[in-house]
Amino acid sequence: MYKLPEQDRQHLMMRPTECFDQGLSIQDKIKLAQNLNLLWKDALRKQSHINNLLEDLERCIRISRESMLEFRIVEICKRCDEEEGGSCCGAGMENKFDTFLLLVNLLLGVTLPEQHLRKGSSYLLADKGCMLKVRLVLCVDFLCDKILNALSVQELLSLQNISGEELITGFRLYDAVKKFMRQAETQV
Repeated sequence: MYKLPEQDRQHLMMRPTECFDQGLSIQDKIKLAQNLNLLWKDALRKQSHINNLLEDLERCIRISRESMLEFRIVEICKRCDEEEGGSCCGAGMENKFDTFLLLVNLLLGVTLPEQHLRKGSSYLLADKGCMLKVRLVLCVDFLCDKILNALSVQELLSLQNISGEELITGFRLYDAVKKFMRQAETQV
């Protein structure tokens, strides 16, 4: 079993509002998330409230993605990226993700990249979009003018409700994982 280095264990004890991985590269955050996953995956999965949140989040993400397809958002984003040279997922966006968010993605079965797949874009952007299931609030909630102009008021309200459910459930899971790991670390 992987043993988390003492320095990393101390970082886990920081207050919830503090970020212990500030200044780490995305590659280092991915390695740390993978190590945390090796160390904690089984214990986290044994927690019924965490397992329930994982299932709830999978459902919310599926509904959110289906809505984005239905409302043509995926099509608009794809056209912008491929034909207009733009993308909200620009280089450096990956630096806004923290290790715990990457860990939650690993718990949901996401395979994190070992190398940058699309130079000039986010490290986490592949040819078919973001590699992550659980994303930042900005990634889920931001709608550019093109998208806003393409949606009816009813579609926009529907999308905001659906996205809100995904974000709230993701936050609850993220928070539960951090709390469980902190409590378990204090008992070691």
